[in-house]
Amino acid sequence: MSDNNIQKEASEYAELIAVYSEDIALFAEHVFGSSLSPKQREFCEAFRSKRRISFKGGTGFGKTFVLATCFWWALICHEEVQVSILGPSEPNLKSTSWKEILKFYDRMAAPFNETFTVSATRISSTSNPASCFGEYRLASKDNISAIRGIHMRSNFVIVDEATGVDDEVFIEGLGGIFADPNPKLCIIANPSRASGYFWRTWCDPELSPIWTHVHGTFWDSPNYDPETFAETAKSYGGPTSRDYRVMVEGEFPLSDEDGLIPRDLIDAAVRNEDAVPADNVPIIWSVDPAGAGKDTSVLCIRHDNKVLDFKEWTGLDPTQLSYKIRDLYQQTPKKDRPVVVCVDGTGLGNGVWSNLKDFGLPTYNVIFAGTPTRNPEKYSRMRDQIYWETRDWLATENVSIPNISRLIEELASFKYDDASGKIKVEDKKLVKKRIGRSPDYFDALAMTFAVSKTRYASKYNWSKPIQYNHLQTLE
Repeated sequence: MSDNNIQKEASEYAELIAVYSEDIALFAEHVFGSSLSPKQREFCEAFRSKRRISFKGGTGFGKTFVLATCFWWALICHEEVQVSILGPSEPNLKSTSWKEILKFYDRMAAPFNETFTVSATRISSTSNPASCFGEYRLASKDNISAIRGIHMRSNFVIVDEATGVDDEVFIEGLGGIFADPNPKLCIIANPSRASGYFWRTWCDPELSPIWTHVHGTFWDSPNYDPETFAETAKSYGGPTSRDYRVMVEGEFPLSDEDGLIPRDLIDAAVRNEDAVPADNVPIIWSVDPAGAGKDTSVLCIRHDNKVLDFKEWTGLDPTQLSYKIRDLYQQTPKKDRPVVVCVDGTGLGNGVWSNLKDFGLPTYNVIFAGTPTRNPEKYSRMRDQIYWETRDWLATENVSIPNISRLIEELASFKYDDASGKIKVEDKKLVKKRIGRSPDYFDALAMTFAVSKTRYASKYNWSKPIQYNHLQTLE
């Protein structure tokens, strides 16, 4: 072949790639002979043009098919590119996403199939294998350092079955890809959990706006027909079932199956604008102290069936935090002051509790690991008691909480177990690993239930100064 013909073919190839770069549907038709459904086209356009894409969908949409399409488009239409397929289970990756990618290679049109070398775990450009390749990896909190090391000029990461991936992978591992010149993070899942990072990309008012959302349902299936739909609907339990909501409608469940607090109770409390605290029920404050590190000290202000406010401070030692609370107390009108300030007195919190008591504030030392003060036959520890009583409070459906994303996620994140005959709430350390921080807001709210809700009812005339001397020792 003459040099002119070689140059002509190279020029035509480059022009074709330029066209494909702007139209993944056309790319799929020419290279694989595949037609994309309208929803698959929507997904591909989001993948082509956006940096952060979160797809939730029911069964039958063909997400594995469109994932494989986007994988090959990224490799063929970019020169310096790494495409990484991540998932929570290596066997599942091999049998679904990666298997589909290899099937696409088998039916790839010439000359594209001649430009790649394919192995069991890696696909690379024949001419430039070090800077144009794709591979799959296990996504786990145990290999964060390996995930953090993914870098390339065009760095495209696709996370399949994202609800099963540890939150640490997203928070600690994948955030670094956005330092690259052309990054892309696409996360895909059936929305089977009402908590976690994938849920936050849709429902967290702070995180959600930076993501491009694509939502698929069973009706978006390329092979949809009414008879099959009717059979599938019955197999998932019908429109009122959890499985139908997740797998057919492609929506998040109202709560996690083993969650401590059902999601619908949380949402109802956020929306409730009609909760009116009883006049004869006093205001209670509670404080979850943190050290001078990155964790947040949180104060909750609750009046009966309504959480009035939260205050937070970061980086304060126990003495500094004590003065902040004292100052807030003194600045609060007497009629709005708390009848008691509950403090997590474990560890460094003991200093805060002691300081506030010395300042003359009415205090109660909450020992999370202590013996339950109510229904000891029902709970293992004080912590289990007040967390469950928070749940019971929300279950009245006549309560109001602020629309704070951290609070909402923390309330929805805890699990519990009652196999021993007593309620045992999930260890705080596990939740901290899952959501990437300490659940300080939930702790602060729960502590407002450490004292009896009836102990102070009707005891005070709120128009008069409150005397606290007799409140130093509480049940």
